[in-house]
Amino acid sequence: MTGAPAASLLSMLRDHAQRDGARPALSFLVRGEEVSDEATYGALHEAAAIVAGNLAAASLAPGPLLLALPQGLDFVRCFFGCVYAGAIAIPTPGLNDPRAAQRIAGIVEAARPAAVIAPSEAFESRGWSSLRERHPEVAFLSAGDLLRGNVAKDLRNPPPDDVAFLQFTSGSTSRPKGVAITHRNIMANLAMIKAAFGQVASDSTVSWLPLHHDMGLIGCVLEPLYLGAQAILMAPIAFLQRPARWLKAMARYGATTAGAPNFAYEFCARMITDDQIPEVDLSRWRLAFCGSEPIRAATLAGFAQRFRSHGFNEKAFYPCYGLAEATLFVTGGRPGTGVRERKIVRNGSAPVSVVSCGMPRDGASVLLLQPDAGRPVPPGEIGEIAVSGDQVSPGFWDPDAGGVEPDLDRTVAVAGRSYLRTGDLGAIVEGELHVVGRLKNMAIIRGANIYAEDVELTVRELPEAAQLGAVAALPVAADPTVTEGLAIVCEAGRAGASVDPEPLLERLAGAVADAHGFLPHDLFLVPAGAIERTLSGKLQRARTAERLAKGELPVLARFTPRRPVSSPRENA
Repeated sequence: MTGAPAASLLSMLRDHAQRDGARPALSFLVRGEEVSDEATYGALHEAAAIVAGNLAAASLAPGPLLLALPQGLDFVRCFFGCVYAGAIAIPTPGLNDPRAAQRIAGIVEAARPAAVIAPSEAFESRGWSSLRERHPEVAFLSAGDLLRGNVAKDLRNPPPDDVAFLQFTSGSTSRPKGVAITHRNIMANLAMIKAAFGQVASDSTVSWLPLHHDMGLIGCVLEPLYLGAQAILMAPIAFLQRPARWLKAMARYGATTAGAPNFAYEFCARMITDDQIPEVDLSRWRLAFCGSEPIRAATLAGFAQRFRSHGFNEKAFYPCYGLAEATLFVTGGRPGTGVRERKIVRNGSAPVSVVSCGMPRDGASVLLLQPDAGRPVPPGEIGEIAVSGDQVSPGFWDPDAGGVEPDLDRTVAVAGRSYLRTGDLGAIVEGELHVVGRLKNMAIIRGANIYAEDVELTVRELPEAAQLGAVAALPVAADPTVTEGLAIVCEAGRAGASVDPEPLLERLAGAVADAHGFLPHDLFLVPAGAIERTLSGKLQRARTAERLAKGELPVLARFTPRRPVSSPRENA
């Protein structure tokens, strides 16, 4: 990128189109294999300006508009069209995706958009009919119609503190909340990612991540466009059905950059066979970022070992940390250094190995605070992660207030600077952030802080766990003598191998007791895919616990460990 940094997404894309309009910007692979749509920088800018003109003619700016399009370039064209028009884009899953109907309905309730943008065929779906019955005031706009017409005139850069789009956080069981991302936020974060990744216009990426998710939209579309680079996209289902498509596309296009949550690297190492990737060369893959969920060094090491013969270099791994309220990126290491682990002591228990997520970039700041007092913790100790900087959102969208409301309950001032408490727990060692879990995933058992992520790792590392899929440790109310406990839910493996559940669950209970000093309240075996996940693949522990409590989770087997009778000293 040359010249002064762009002030907004509008000027970013327009400047690239004017300087090098014929340069390839985006391509979409149908079924993750063949190009079905592509756009140069000039064509993408023109399409966005046409959408903006149609939105202006319909008087639909500057309010929020729901972008309910399936994975594809029309999603990106209409997203930029909303931005060009001065409207507030709300990326969501596709309207005709039955898995997302409840989420979209919740977002409509929370944001009250003037219209929904979707493919014309989606308006015949059951999801839209149900939505229209409850919200007749919401108009529908066909993406195809919006992409036809004349280019809008008098496109103007918005003020930096205008809201560009809303990110609805994933995984919450409460009323959805839209994080307001301003032009200042997004441009600051794109500059941070560029500095952290050390990338230039000649780099390229291949991504299957959902475009309505911050990592997919910002990290894998907006960041390449910020650089003037090329992004190759495919649908998440194309990856989940056949993960080899991701690696084959990386090799086919000689991509240098790609990333995903931890589960995707494990999925690739476990599911891809040699005959699916003959002659695949991954040697140009220089930066493989990993974030969005707990990062396991063993997972990344397994991926590196599995694909080393295909040219993958383990030094390409780039663990990082971020969250929607900080736009996306917060911390990362130095490119080319791979995975760094350190031992972290939790609550006086045995040290655990935690992956470093690097340090903050370009004016951003990270502090660790005492969860109950809001004061900084001593160096090396665990505290709640708090972030500050131009990338941090000013708050949540509140339609009743007609704008953005700051999240005062999570805001704290330290040394004259405002910080946002994230709800994540971490430790800073030698200047690097190590994320250890979330406050809401911590249970207090007999006075000790027990982290769900640690218990899950204990289970996953057992040889017997090779028969299992995902594992979720869920804080639960145990019994009158125990303030809180943990239930462990294990998914049966997809391979269909026979499992004798009771001995397996009994062995897992014993391993947890040996490692953490307590017996789980209950252990459950459930079918593959039964544990709730977000659309980007992260575990939804709270939602899984809610379904378990209501008897809605399909259970194949249950094991309740026998508990010793409390001693008189314990009852005193």
